[in-house]
Amino acid sequence: MTHEQISVAGIQISNVMGNRPVNISTAIEAITAAFGHDIYVLPELSSSGYGVDVFQTLEDLAEDLMGPSFIAFSDLAKRQRCFICYSFPRRVGNGKFNISTAVVDRNGNLVAHYDKWHVCSTGVCCEKDYFSPGESPLAAFDVNGIQVGLAICYDIRFPELVRKLTVERDISLLLHPGGWPRDEDFHTWHTFMQVRAMENSIYIMSTNWAGLDNGCTAFCPPLLDSESKLEKLGSAPDVLSGIVDMRYLKEVRRKHPYLTDRNADMYNRVIPDKLIL
Repeated sequence: MTHEQISVAGIQISNVMGNRPVNISTAIEAITAAFGHDIYVLPELSSSGYGVDVFQTLEDLAEDLMGPSFIAFSDLAKRQRCFICYSFPRRVGNGKFNISTAVVDRNGNLVAHYDKWHVCSTGVCCEKDYFSPGESPLAAFDVNGIQVGLAICYDIRFPELVRKLTVERDISLLLHPGGWPRDEDFHTWHTFMQVRAMENSIYIMSTNWAGLDNGCTAFCPPLLDSESKLEKLGSAPDVLSGIVDMRYLKEVRRKHPYLTDRNADMYNRVIPDKLIL
């Protein structure tokens, strides 16, 4: 049975690079204080912190799927009866690492996991020097009959991933943990987010770390107009709440049928080298 609404909270916390116990403890305090949401979404690499100092010590900070982050958030999810989306550096081989996100459900079970497909090398970002692109399949999970998908930070700049989640996994909400620094690319982040939300008719919760060099966690509805706006935080630690309203989403998709109007048959056609006029 599909519920008409679910609530999602974007958790914007301070970044303590390289200190997993402090970051996890800070996240637990923030989630506990914002009791009552169905889903909580932490920033990219929420357990390790995000930055070069972290990247250079991945041998010490990387985890397995069932590592310390899973143990901590699984226990919290059971106690608070919620879903928690967290992120961590994952060891996938000898000297090989992915940027990963995972979701635990109300029973503390791991219900989704995704390794970041698009590793960033733009602006001040140097992820490609330390991480490998993920090879995990599309990741989505069910919350009260509503499909929720996963992407990470730089992924939002590539339309194929979000479109595949929408048409193949029928998502209505995208969880998008990020670690956005305020470089030259920072101010286009929300633009890409809004385009992905509207072209796919989905909600997006996009998180970031707190701090003067980060901030601006945002929640985007499936349509932006005179009544529905992008909501965002400032730079301080805070929580952004959003409601996924399935009645509203269905009405948006009825009035703006971008998904059903796609001429998908044409996308796979072979275009001849020369057109015959």
